[in-house]
Amino acid sequence: MAPLGDARRTSRLVQVACAMAMDPQGSIPRQNRNAAGAKGAYRLFAAEQVSFESVSQSHWNQTRLLAGEYDVALMIQDTTWLSYLSHPGTQGLGRFGNDSGSGLLLHSVLAVAPQSNGSGRVLGIAHAKLWARDGEVIGTGKKRAKKRSSDDRESMRWVDAVQQVGAAGANSRFIHVGDRESDIFDLFEQTTRLSNCGFVIRLMRQRNACAGHHEDTLTSKQRPKTSLKEVCRQMKQLGTTQLWIAPRGGRAGRWASLAVAGGSATIYSPWFGTGGSRTARPLCCWTVRVWEIDAPPGVQPLEWLLLTSEPVNELGDALRVSGYYSLRWMIEEYHQCLKSGCKVEERQLETADRLGPFIGIATAVAARLLQMKDDARLTPDRPAMQCVDSELVQTLAKLIKAKPQQLTIRRFTHEVAKMGGFLGRKADGDPGWRTLWSGWQQLNLIHLGYRLASEQGRCG
Repeated sequence: MAPLGDARRTSRLVQVACAMAMDPQGSIPRQNRNAAGAKGAYRLFAAEQVSFESVSQSHWNQTRLLAGEYDVALMIQDTTWLSYLSHPGTQGLGRFGNDSGSGLLLHSVLAVAPQSNGSGRVLGIAHAKLWARDGEVIGTGKKRAKKRSSDDRESMRWVDAVQQVGAAGANSRFIHVGDRESDIFDLFEQTTRLSNCGFVIRLMRQRNACAGHHEDTLTSKQRPKTSLKEVCRQMKQLGTTQLWIAPRGGRAGRWASLAVAGGSATIYSPWFGTGGSRTARPLCCWTVRVWEIDAPPGVQPLEWLLLTSEPVNELGDALRVSGYYSLRWMIEEYHQCLKSGCKVEERQLETADRLGPFIGIATAVAARLLQMKDDARLTPDRPAMQCVDSELVQTLAKLIKAKPQQLTIRRFTHEVAKMGGFLGRKADGDPGWRTLWSGWQQLNLIHLGYRLASEQGRCG
């Protein structure tokens, strides 16, 4: 359990977490049902021993243990803003964006098990960091260069996350996946220091690089003049594939025809940072390039330039690596769930320190509900009683006049989503997390009413 320093606090944490799981979108008073319960929740969040880290640590540990049971577990990293601009009275918030915003930053590591059909199953949160950005804005010039080479620069959160997740067991492999913001040499090096760890990162920087593997340290004058992006685009094509590009921002979904290339490459340490500019330390890696062939008129062609620790010798290797990166969208969905589902940006607490424990509980709740959605998609015929609280399954079975033992997890989630507005037509596919969350709230309210009626019946 969470190390809160008092068994009563731990008991209260369990109560508050259960209340949040039953009604993720509700306010704290509504979640806890009465004044005493809400007061206990607020008291919990105000306790000095109760923090984002102490509340979350147990879930992080469980997720890492579960991830170690898989041959490969993806540790997908990303950062999101939590805006509290509409709550100016909250103390301890920091700046973000163009400095007009006020809120917190959340960096998450979502553990995902890749599946044979190209999809992924959410395992939980393996690590997260919550902080307020303070200090002056770093502009350009010497001050910015000094900050970029310091060990406390904000970008080190990516490297710290690798360290906190740690090494994988002998029969597993943890692969850290990140977008272009995670294109950091320190991150690449850190994964190579940990047993059974690797990375798949989308490129952003123009790094000194050359094709093939070369292990000699170079002087600054010996650095290759070619950039890593140039090396990627000169790689030999290995084959072709197709990828479904989901609808987004008013853009229609479509199938894209893609060419795939890949091979070995060596990159070198940057001019600043550990080691300085006098030497160029080599790091032997592999690259994958995926680019769209004959994109529709008016559509920007897709191109991924990926750097990885995983060997890429043939088309199957390149497709596996690009498949890992294609699951990065799952952490964006997770953060969206956290904001729109658990409504973490609408909580009105006096200080950022009190927001932290609430957000910590919400991260675990969001991961669990996404897990349930994934179970319905990946193991649709699995009995719902094995995945969800049996009392909730029984309540739903009474509502739809079915036998609880015959409800599969797929039918359970569909029926719950219908209570939240999902139509369930043949062409609708699986429900989204918004309707699932809304239906989950309705089911819990009905279940509570059913329990109260049953208790009154026994008393009468």
